[in-house]
Amino acid sequence: MDIMMFIIFLVTDLFLIFCFQFAFSSGYRYQNGMYLGVHIPADHKDDPDVSDLITSSRQSMKHFQIINTLISIAICFINFASIAIFAMVYCVWIFEYCFFIIMLNNSCHKKMYALKMQNGWIIESQQKKIYIDTRISADAGRSPLSFKWHIVIIIAEIAAFVPYIADGDTRYRTYMFTFFICSLIVSAIALPFHIFINRSERNVYSKDTKLNQIINTTMKKYKGIALILMSLLNGVAWIYMALSTYISGNYLGTSFFVYIFVQILNVFGIFIPLFLAQQRKKELLASDTAPIYVDDDEYWKSGFYYNPNDTHLFVENRIQSGNYTLNYAKKGAWVFSGVTAALIIGCLIFVFAVLFPLINLKEEITLADNGILTISAGGYKNEISVDDITEIKLLDELPDDSFLRTNGASTDSYDIGRYEGRTLGKCSLYVFDGYSPILMIKTDDTLVFVNSKENGEIEKLYEELNQ
Repeated sequence: MDIMMFIIFLVTDLFLIFCFQFAFSSGYRYQNGMYLGVHIPADHKDDPDVSDLITSSRQSMKHFQIINTLISIAICFINFASIAIFAMVYCVWIFEYCFFIIMLNNSCHKKMYALKMQNGWIIESQQKKIYIDTRISADAGRSPLSFKWHIVIIIAEIAAFVPYIADGDTRYRTYMFTFFICSLIVSAIALPFHIFINRSERNVYSKDTKLNQIINTTMKKYKGIALILMSLLNGVAWIYMALSTYISGNYLGTSFFVYIFVQILNVFGIFIPLFLAQQRKKELLASDTAPIYVDDDEYWKSGFYYNPNDTHLFVENRIQSGNYTLNYAKKGAWVFSGVTAALIIGCLIFVFAVLFPLINLKEEITLADNGILTISAGGYKNEISVDDITEIKLLDELPDDSFLRTNGASTDSYDIGRYEGRTLGKCSLYVFDGYSPILMIKTDDTLVFVNSKENGEIEKLYEELNQ
């Protein structure tokens, strides 16, 4: 389990770093009359100041990427020591990495803009013009790939959950509901974004209308493929998980690993079409004999887009290749960013609140004079009145009942929290692997399994409860 988790997160980390490298690396090449998203006249693109800034910016990004690659690999090794510590450190690193790589790139962009303004490299003929190609505008909403494929996938995802609603066995319903909602959210996001892509890809790159049509159609096609693959592979992962669990009657670890594997393929399914789209776009633009450059750098000077005259909330991000950004002149952009930031911070707080008690996990078992037995560990607790106990039994090991964790923590070292057995039903486990005996405590509405790392503690408790 630890090895598999290590491999999954290591691959995820390296791919994430590669994606950011791809998104930012194009800025260091002179393309579309720009360096780092800033228009620089062609007769100044090789000036020493420009070359030095590009070199230093590239080196800063390279060092940042190398350092974070090493950090991410080191963090994955924490998984072997403590999954709780690993999860918390990993969440902090992901946030740190995504935030600071964007800030670093924006810092380089602002330095290039400052250099441009310092030297007065402004071409009046390119200043803030808006070019409209009526034939391109007429094609808005048309695409070689229909967004309706997402609807088919959503219907299939819903159908896979129907057996868990119709069946009287509710043991896996809550567990599968989590996977179902996650899958549905991804497809529900991909659907409107596909519609947005079909309508927004109407950019004017050239005075050649035919070339504009080819580029916009190409971008719609490849981005549409990426979004459909995202929905499809995400749906396949969920449907496999749902059907394999329902047919076998058990939640199998192999199903989860297949789910993770397909989701990793999903990442490649998104990235590869986007990469091909950018490559094809570069090829087409390289053949353009009548390019159009519009110098609207003033709206990007902070590293973020701020244009009160633009009615669009989302625009293509010239600083991060193949990405979209918000127009921060619009109130909606601040609302969207605020809600996103609040959700991220809330998730981090939740993760820390849940996982912190699992670090250096300690179990407490107390039998008070008033006859109340209290068992607690990792933030979970059961209080049982001795008078309510209907059965107690010492066991060498847990019953073979396919326990499903519904709210708790399960590692190679312990099983703590709320579980549900196929025949025993709902129960609480406070069990450390490799220690015996295990004490089963049963009341009319409670079933608890507990053992201890302390030699003789469970036997002593058993005798006290019998008295």
